[in-house]
Amino acid sequence: MRATSEPESDSHASWDLDDVLELSGRTPLQALASAYAARLAAIRAHADAVELADVGEQIAVLERICLHDGGRRPFGGR
Repeated sequence: MRATSEPESDSHASWDLDDVLELSGRTPLQALASAYAARLAAIRAHADAVELADVGEQIAVLERICLHDGGRRPFGGR
């Protein structure tokens, strides 16, 4: 997922979800909890299938990260 609406180019840096989460200092587990809450809010707001799929993809990625390292270290942390 791209956090910017600008097209990718060699002269502009592009940001993705991992970059944003790393800068925020949140752990993968905290990000996963936020993604679950976002999915519930989208369902309650009768979001379209594209939006639900986007949130579902974020959840899937974060679940894999949490299963891999326990999800307790901040993104980019050692």
